[in-house]
Amino acid sequence: MPFWREVPSVPSESFERVENYLKDVDEQISCKIGLDSVNRELRGHIEDKAAFYMEYGVEEKEAYRRSVRDMGAPDVVGMELNKRHRLRIAKPLLVLILVLMAVGAAGELLRDGMEWNLSGILFEISDKRHYLWGLLVLFLVMRFGYPFLLKHARGMCVIFIAVCVCLGGLYLSFTFFPGWLEYAYKTEKLPGTVSGTIWTLTSSTIFLGVVQIGILVGTVIFYRKRNQYFKGIVLLFLYQAAGILLAAGRYWGERTYIPILVLLLSCLGVSLYFLKKGWTNVGKGKGAAAAFAGFLILLILWAAPQWNRVKESWQVFLAPGERASVTDAWDDAYNNVLIRELLPHARPFGEIQLTEEEMLRYGTSQWYYEDGEGVWHGEEEPAGDTADFERHVEYEMQFLEEPSLRNILPQNYLGNYRVSWWILRYGWVPALFLTALVLALPILALGTAFRIKNRLGRAVAFSGGLVFAVQTVIYLIENFGFQFGAFSNFPFVSEGIVSITGSAVLAGMILSVYRFDIVIDEREQEHGLKDARQRLNSNSLPASKEQ
Repeated sequence: MPFWREVPSVPSESFERVENYLKDVDEQISCKIGLDSVNRELRGHIEDKAAFYMEYGVEEKEAYRRSVRDMGAPDVVGMELNKRHRLRIAKPLLVLILVLMAVGAAGELLRDGMEWNLSGILFEISDKRHYLWGLLVLFLVMRFGYPFLLKHARGMCVIFIAVCVCLGGLYLSFTFFPGWLEYAYKTEKLPGTVSGTIWTLTSSTIFLGVVQIGILVGTVIFYRKRNQYFKGIVLLFLYQAAGILLAAGRYWGERTYIPILVLLLSCLGVSLYFLKKGWTNVGKGKGAAAAFAGFLILLILWAAPQWNRVKESWQVFLAPGERASVTDAWDDAYNNVLIRELLPHARPFGEIQLTEEEMLRYGTSQWYYEDGEGVWHGEEEPAGDTADFERHVEYEMQFLEEPSLRNILPQNYLGNYRVSWWILRYGWVPALFLTALVLALPILALGTAFRIKNRLGRAVAFSGGLVFAVQTVIYLIENFGFQFGAFSNFPFVSEGIVSITGSAVLAGMILSVYRFDIVIDEREQEHGLKDARQRLNSNSLPASKEQ
């Protein structure tokens, strides 16, 4: 029996010889995370060679001395292993992320305007600090994300689900006990800071961020149960159903449509990817049928309780003219109609050409009521009632003394309509460049995931890239006048600390998996990272490679 399968009270001389050799090798390796697998591999080679010598009658002590000698100088071996276990950076993806964040910050500066003096610059830096926060999150997750996930995967899943349950309790409380928060605040039973925090936690923006990051947790849950495919797929469906329940608790309506669809489509894509790669214990046909069946059941579970609102949003998507209200600056149906009206008039380069009269008609929405009747499509006003519309025109005219493109586009055009703004302001060619830049993110994210060797890492990275892909496609469709519910997140370009943080966590995890891919092997991703030094201090030795 090889000597380290026993646990001696005092380490033998052979044990010390091997451990001293491994320590000398380890000193040459810059990444210390992968030392467990490196030492395990070297011990396996030493054990095999020592067993070979002992077969020819060499005593154990001498056999291990010769085996260690045959391995070569430890500094040379360490330097060669360092080349194989050096951390990597997905530079194209990282550079693209930084460029997109710069585009997002520049877009906000263009929207708000900027005073080019010290106080103005300091104010803008403070106002755009969520981008600095996003950079911090990105690099922290890239540096520590994947090793931390391997060590604490179960705990992270439990904590994340617990957070969702707590938020769900708050959401449902607003449904069954409406107005309790205002009452508690007015009667001073809750301090203002507490009530303000509760309002923030129950916002649709927080929900979007939870769903966006949650796909990583769902992927880990499914991966742990991949050899029990149908049990794993049921757990994944229950996880998504919980997200749907959270959305229904506060009944946000259209604002939760896109996050829920991103969650459902991404989880479906992950399950199909597992089947394609053969990581499950079922046939591809049965597995795909179960995945699509679950997807349709969840879609019905989401749509059925709010079918009238879903139908209205579908009508806004396909036939917005039937529901448009021009007197509501936030009306999605009118914004869809306006974008579809303006885009065909855009030029290859330069701003869309409109006369002053056309600017006034678009700015006051009179172009939509050329007959002068002022019929409110989708509203309950009687046909021909023009009073509200005339007041709207009178109100808008005070801002149109010198009409410009900014006066006629929908609200939040630089955030939600970034691509449309480029088309109308700079022309089709620059906008196509921006579109290519936007599409490059999911392409590079998925391409980086496909180059990852270990399975859990690839699955996690793939799920993050899939979220980017779904969000980007939906965002581009919306920018051409086909909006369904609230806007999709525009990764790294959309404003807001929650949006930036969610994108930074997803991208940081992809970069982190790629960074540690060649230093973390399959055994470590299955069982979590283990500290070899702790085992050495307790005088117990790892099992051999064959064991």
